[in-house]
Amino acid sequence: MIINLLESRHTVFRGMSTVVNLEKGLREALEKKMKRGLTQSVELVINLKDVDVSKPEKRFSEVVELPHGLGSASKRIAVVATGELAFRASRSPNVDRVFERQEIEALIGNKKAAKKLVREFDFFLIEPQLVPVAARALGAALGGVGKAPTPIPANVDIDEFAARHRRSVLVRTRKVPQVMCIVGTEEMAAEKILDNARTVIERVVARLENGWANIKSIVLKLSMSPPVKLRPERKK
Repeated sequence: MIINLLESRHTVFRGMSTVVNLEKGLREALEKKMKRGLTQSVELVINLKDVDVSKPEKRFSEVVELPHGLGSASKRIAVVATGELAFRASRSPNVDRVFERQEIEALIGNKKAAKKLVREFDFFLIEPQLVPVAARALGAALGGVGKAPTPIPANVDIDEFAARHRRSVLVRTRKVPQVMCIVGTEEMAAEKILDNARTVIERVVARLENGWANIKSIVLKLSMSPPVKLRPERKK
């Protein structure tokens, strides 16, 4: 059914005078899908050119909220808070675990436990007054995997704030000129996966000094299936 949906839509993703046929790429990726005993994620890889990521000012990291979320691959959310905020977070279906001050303080100096913890969650939402404590306990471990604590804004609806992060991905460049993230799962409708992919690509292009000129290629693949490479073309 997902392939039929693609065949009925011929919209081409355009960026100024640049064209990338994401529908064709996703169709090919799905046709190459290998049967597995679990739901595969749809992965997006954006390869960059003429971007010197050895220079800090050329690197970027941004949380991008996807219009259709990630289905069964939704992100895991941890909240570090006290009092009323911790209570409200504990009642949210979008928060996987709440840590209070004492639990985080106990991790200070315990690098092994901190590393283990940061791998269990995708986003750490922190009450502002606890940011210094969280930084001491988790800062090095989070930095080691390219994550960062996210302060919780004052008077925010913690359920909605967590829900937004649950359907978000971290888009970043680090040691290589490349951006990688998932944009859905094979169980999702094709048009939703495509909208998610477009959202990420548009955000990455906006962060690049020369926009589309810094895009070398775009790859779509399922997590355990062969990749499909797309190259941006100039519109004729």
